[in-house]
Amino acid sequence: MPFAHVIVPQGALTVEKRQRIVTLVTDAIIEAEEAPQSIRPYVTVLVSEAAEGGWGIAGRGYTRPELRELVAGSAQAGTPKPSA
Repeated sequence: MPFAHVIVPQGALTVEKRQRIVTLVTDAIIEAEEAPQSIRPYVTVLVSEAAEGGWGIAGRGYTRPELRELVAGSAQAGTPKPSA
């Protein structure tokens, strides 16, 4: 029975977006396994939220606003550059 655990920053996604992640990850697992659609009821996807400050990169915990800045800076630079 396939199981996927997706962790996102706390408060980052609406219920609708979390539900869409569940659907898309389920679809991706079925496709990756080249499995029949009949396994769909046995695919489990859990979307969890990391507590504020509990999202760590390179040994540092980030808040949601800091993560937004980090991602924006990474997109501009082309590579992630976590600060210490």
